[in-house]
Amino acid sequence: MILPVLEALGWDLQDVEEVRSEYRHTAADNPVDYALFLHSTPALFVEAKALGVSLDDRKPLLQTLNYANAAGVDWCVLTNGAAWRIYKVHAPVEAEEKLFLTVLLDDPSAAIEDIAATLSLLSRGRMQARAIDALWTEWRVDRQVEAVLDAITEDDAFVRLVAKRAAGLTAGEVRASLRRSGLRSFYPRVEAFMAKLDGLSETSTTTDSIKLAETSPVELTTAPAKSGRARLMKTREMVDEGLLPVGTILTIKDRPDSAATVVDGKRVEFRGELMSFNEWGCKATGWTAIQIYKWAVLPDGRLLEALRERETDPNNNKEGK
Repeated sequence: MILPVLEALGWDLQDVEEVRSEYRHTAADNPVDYALFLHSTPALFVEAKALGVSLDDRKPLLQTLNYANAAGVDWCVLTNGAAWRIYKVHAPVEAEEKLFLTVLLDDPSAAIEDIAATLSLLSRGRMQARAIDALWTEWRVDRQVEAVLDAITEDDAFVRLVAKRAAGLTAGEVRASLRRSGLRSFYPRVEAFMAKLDGLSETSTTTDSIKLAETSPVELTTAPAKSGRARLMKTREMVDEGLLPVGTILTIKDRPDSAATVVDGKRVEFRGELMSFNEWGCKATGWTAIQIYKWAVLPDGRLLEALRERETDPNNNKEGK
């Protein structure tokens, strides 16, 4: 299952200068299952486990990260064929926190476009263009800034600044007001990155493979509806149009203890805290990222993505439900 994916991603499995199995960076090293090369330099390590084997065991992860680190390789993949976990080797964090993206080929709810777009970052052409490095940099910077913004309401200097600009209020009054507001930053997570990936690859589906083209980029969308062009709504639009009423109880698929209440178009309340839809999904699952539309379950059992599609009439350019 792994080799056909690598081949579809543009790696020449027959060229030992490009793909090597059981690769040792030095004679004393333990081998890594697959090393992918660009310009005679290892660029990506792939550690393969048997189908059905859990990837949560820390030992193979540490082993793979250590191999890659010793060889100066910045990206590695841990996969059992169905799940593909992509790690940033030299990120200055604990091993599990180096996880950047996860692709589940056996998830029946996953859109083929999202799978192909994410995997395309591992293609030979995209690795050579360092597309994944650009996304990682944005993600890392956003997470650091987000952490500062989420803590800033408790910062004395920030409280004094607000009190100074809000004439007649004391620092104590401002601090109390900020606590009541539950003010947090709401950076887009998976959706934003998938939007960037939409233009990175062209996909077509056959009965036995996914072909990833590295030619002219196209936008990945859903299939056209009969009466017009399909457009995917965000949670804010769902709430605004009454499709997702405030107060709706959502859960994460197969996690009954994950119930959260919709507060507005951007936030839910989960265990007494206000947070974005994606933050809730990550907190409820323990994952670093989630495609919330494909995992959030409505009270009637449908996934949140069932509310997303809205048709646009191509004749009068007006939107209809």
